[in-house]
Amino acid sequence: MRTRLAGWALIVGTVVACAGYLTANALASGTGDARFTSPHWPLLNGIAIGGDILVVLGLPAILTGHGRRAEKLTMFGYIGTFAALVMLNVAEGVIEAFVKPYLVGHGGIPSDPPAGYAVYETCALVLMLAGFICLGIAVLRAKVYPWWTGVLFIVTPVASFLGLPGGWALIADYLCFTALLTIGVLTVRGSARAALDPQLRVGAEQQA
Repeated sequence: MRTRLAGWALIVGTVVACAGYLTANALASGTGDARFTSPHWPLLNGIAIGGDILVVLGLPAILTGHGRRAEKLTMFGYIGTFAALVMLNVAEGVIEAFVKPYLVGHGGIPSDPPAGYAVYETCALVLMLAGFICLGIAVLRAKVYPWWTGVLFIVTPVASFLGLPGGWALIADYLCFTALLTIGVLTVRGSARAALDPQLRVGAEQQA
């Protein structure tokens, strides 16, 4: 039951997050700081953040799915991916969605970031790089999920460092969410089959 809920959290979370990001960037007026003046920006990015939170809650589905296959790599990847989603998508997402729009209307966004912000961002990027690569390799080695989901995890941090402009900068998020959506669907299907087959149900309960 818990495994299936985690799978649904990945499915709903990735769909909601992608929908929020896509519509926010599509409806935003202008580029750069001008996009923060769009009346749709806070609401749609807030919806995307809600999706990100659901994705974080659903990540344990990967641990359950892999079981003891590539156990250490999976755990390192899980920790890095969890930290990256919380620090970059959720925490920085709140700044992008609510703080920057407020600053734009009250004197503008400062050119210099707050003290310690660079250290915070560096830690988040290092965790993202190590986490997604470890998780991608773990998926390839465990052979529980399609091989291309592992490739998507590995490519995700690479795409984030390309420095693409505007909405294109979210390509890394879409790659990651595609892989997580696939894992969510397979998790829900596997849990449903286990509920119908007694032998599979025993195995699923042991993994959960």
